[in-house]
Amino acid sequence: MERSGGRAPPFQLHTSPEGEKPIKIFEMHEMREPTPDRPIVNTTVLGQQPHEAILRSVIESDYGVTVEVGAALVSLVQHPDSVTVVLDHHDGEQETAKFDWVIGADGARGVVRKQLGLTFLGETREGDKFVIGDIFVKSGLEGRFCRSWGTNADRQINLLTFEKHEDRYTFICGGVNLDCDKMSSSREAWVEMFYDVTGRRDVVFGEVIWMGTWRPNIRMANKFGEGRVFIVGDAAHVHSPTGAQGMNSCVQDAINLGWKIALVHKKLSPPTLLESYTAERLPVIASMLGRTTELLNNTYKAETANSGLGRPLEMHQLGVNYRGSDIVVDRLGQPATVDPYRSGLDGGPSRAGDRAPDAPDLVEASDANIKSLFDVFRPTHHTVLVFGREGLDNVLSLVGKYPREVVKTAVICPPDSGATEANTQQGVDFTFVDEKGYAHKHYGIEKSSVVVVRPDGYVGAVVDDHEGLQQYFSKIFV
Repeated sequence: MERSGGRAPPFQLHTSPEGEKPIKIFEMHEMREPTPDRPIVNTTVLGQQPHEAILRSVIESDYGVTVEVGAALVSLVQHPDSVTVVLDHHDGEQETAKFDWVIGADGARGVVRKQLGLTFLGETREGDKFVIGDIFVKSGLEGRFCRSWGTNADRQINLLTFEKHEDRYTFICGGVNLDCDKMSSSREAWVEMFYDVTGRRDVVFGEVIWMGTWRPNIRMANKFGEGRVFIVGDAAHVHSPTGAQGMNSCVQDAINLGWKIALVHKKLSPPTLLESYTAERLPVIASMLGRTTELLNNTYKAETANSGLGRPLEMHQLGVNYRGSDIVVDRLGQPATVDPYRSGLDGGPSRAGDRAPDAPDLVEASDANIKSLFDVFRPTHHTVLVFGREGLDNVLSLVGKYPREVVKTAVICPPDSGATEANTQQGVDFTFVDEKGYAHKHYGIEKSSVVVVRPDGYVGAVVDDHEGLQQYFSKIFV
């Protein structure tokens, strides 16, 4: 995905109508230096169409599944061991089918949430109206920039270029004095309003790809599932696009739910594990809605116009965490207070519920290839990190009770380990020497400890021994 996307270009703010030069040029996304624990720290911008194409190609090539477009859910009925659904297909045929699980990723107007009878509380800002869409620009805009003319106190036009092809722009137009209905009535009306607001009649436009009016919706369901039916993404929560939190939030919904359903479906975990999906994701989403709404206010309100265009580090979602979750175990106990969006950014050692940090420069004992922990973590299994060999036999005895494909074990030896200590042992999937000490540093290990990394890349447990490990696994496996 990183190869298909790119970095957001600089942002130019102009007077209205435009003078000779922009009044300000700045980076929307401050470039940060990658660190061993956060090797992927900078924003990559990827459009919805190429993103969907990547996901579909992976689903088809790796799993042999074809995504059917043009099919719509009409209704569903839950049973103790299945869900019966009625589907309308694009060819007009209607089908009744039975599935083990149903996950509604059908958007804010989708049927699944309504069929479950869940609430969707929040607000629709009728007073804030915008014209949004995509348009081709043939000439007149030199250089690759996102551009903004005017202010929300009067009339404002934003042209944003994120795609790699430089002639396609996304527009967001608003302001208390902008006639949104007139501007959105036709391509000609849009172009004439652009010329009137900006004074830039030298800009030549191509066709409008799509266009419509939009009002901010800030809403969230009261829970994200019931029984065998769940909702993810916009079906569960909608918000302002300011902050660019939407796609990543939706993906994190899906992976948080996905590994849990997989284990329950295989009868390796109790159905009660699925209750943790709402319990973990709802506080994160509530916090996200608050932050994106604040950015919306600071970007488009007259008194704070454009002050919300920057992106603080927390909007990179590296601090999103599940501290305090009922299914994580921390030897230090549960934190007294938790910020679902920032607690993982406090600079201290990793706590249960935090995003699992990377650790590069690990030397694998078996073949001396240098690897990182991100090479080991996968969405298909838990990874048990055993720091030191004290109590390792007890850990292996416990882990051996679970299928090898769903629980992997990695021994992390300290930097000064000799070859003998680093030798592999039966029942251990990986043995590493922490050559630069990054694993010990970023996981806060000062003595023998066990850390469990969940399939979704979050720390499930930080414990001292196999008894703490047993406490964690008792919440996960049957």
